[in-house]
Amino acid sequence: MPRSSIPRVLIRRKKTLTNKAEKKTTGKLFLIPTPIGNDEDLSPRARRLLAEADLIACEDTRVSALLLARLGLPRKKLISLQAHNEHERSATVLQALERGERVAYITDAGMPAISDPGEILVREVLEAGFPLTALPGPNAALTALSVSGLATRRFIFEGFLPASGAERKARLQAVARMPSTILLHEAPHRLERTLEDLSDAGLADRRLCLARELTKTYETTLRLTVAEALAHVREERPRGEYVLILEGREAWLERHPELVGQELEKTRAAVAEQITALLATGESGKTIRRRLQAESGLSRNDFYALLLDCEEKAGKMQKSES
Repeated sequence: MPRSSIPRVLIRRKKTLTNKAEKKTTGKLFLIPTPIGNDEDLSPRARRLLAEADLIACEDTRVSALLLARLGLPRKKLISLQAHNEHERSATVLQALERGERVAYITDAGMPAISDPGEILVREVLEAGFPLTALPGPNAALTALSVSGLATRRFIFEGFLPASGAERKARLQAVARMPSTILLHEAPHRLERTLEDLSDAGLADRRLCLARELTKTYETTLRLTVAEALAHVREERPRGEYVLILEGREAWLERHPELVGQELEKTRAAVAEQITALLATGESGKTIRRRLQAESGLSRNDFYALLLDCEEKAGKMQKSES
């Protein structure tokens, strides 16, 4: 039918429907950091987005409800999304985004997905094709680093160490070899044991900034060595969540140049032991290089030479056994 013969009212109706389809909104996820102690640290933008959100997913609904009340923000629909239900509740968030809703995600304190739940949620939202954005804001580890007095140009965020077993031992060995400043989190009831393990790993005289209750009334920042920190917590019971800013291997060796050669040999021996153990399980040299080289504390050439030497020794041992 020629356009001239179509009633004008139908043309106008078609245009209206088209415009409505074009204006259909897509949901969006906002990762919003919350204060680590002082409510005044919540940014105006974060406050506005929390007020505008259709849904707030949070680590603990009780903690978040109290925060919103203290801030004088309107009551919102809250759903729990924490470590034990992140997969399940991520699906609920995706459904809200599909409806075009604006969803905020907050944890109990600090930046979501950084030593807190949120990593799985972010990945699933991205895979589903929905937009998301993160606001800058409070972060305990970076706050402690900035006042630690240790090197800040390069640092490694390690977070919480594994609780126990071979995995914990392997991470402690890796921490001992890390060249840059290391950022750790620890709970008060595990702090003494972690300091003991760091000392046993040969780090007793590494410099350490021990920070607790950051931005709160009883904020405390101590600058000492690992050994001194261990003596301190044995005398005074730890309270509150802790951030440990540990001196990296490069800075420590700059203070002890006479130990450079000795430490290099110790590192080579420890890395050779790890390589040999992995070769015995059937791991390929390529996989071992990808897993260990970055944290070995050795240069790429040194690591490659050590790997070849270990592979040669392992080959000779297999031949002798056969």
